[in-house]
Amino acid sequence: MSMRIIGGKYRGRRIKQPGFAAVRPTKDRIREAVFNIIAAKVPGAGVLDIFAGSGAYGLEALSRGAEKALFVEKNRRCGRAIGENIRLLGAEERARIITGDVFKSMELLAKSGQSFDLAFSDPPYNRGMAKKTLIIINHYDILKPAGLLIIEHHRAEDIPEVEGNVSIFKQKTYKNIFISVFLKK
Repeated sequence: MSMRIIGGKYRGRRIKQPGFAAVRPTKDRIREAVFNIIAAKVPGAGVLDIFAGSGAYGLEALSRGAEKALFVEKNRRCGRAIGENIRLLGAEERARIITGDVFKSMELLAKSGQSFDLAFSDPPYNRGMAKKTLIIINHYDILKPAGLLIIEHHRAEDIPEVEGNVSIFKQKTYKNIFISVFLKK
């Protein structure tokens, strides 16, 4: 099972999906819409891709000129797929993978002083993880000023419009999927 990079340097290149039911790949048109919203912020950005799955969001950002990407994924099979995708694209110099719990990893990133211009989060739907992601990102302050947090979530999930100094910037709906883009003040 594979999907493609839709824009930038690696446009049209296929990336592998881990290939099991727990991974829900983001449709091309949704990723395209996300990158249309955030296009000006991508070149030169430091990117965090959490609940990374295949790494499609982070790899798309690298393709479109992001400086570096850090992928965080708990599932080892997904981590291997991300590593293979990074190698397929020749992006080893600009990408790093952490295999472990997303929320614990964000705490460790904060303690090490790391922060990001863009953070993508595509957590499992309807488990409260979208809201928890927003809370944790704000709590650990890992977005740079004017940084964006993009959360893909199910429409049934209730996410606050403001959490500390992070607030809703834009929201798009695709049937039952919401893309919520938050801006750090």
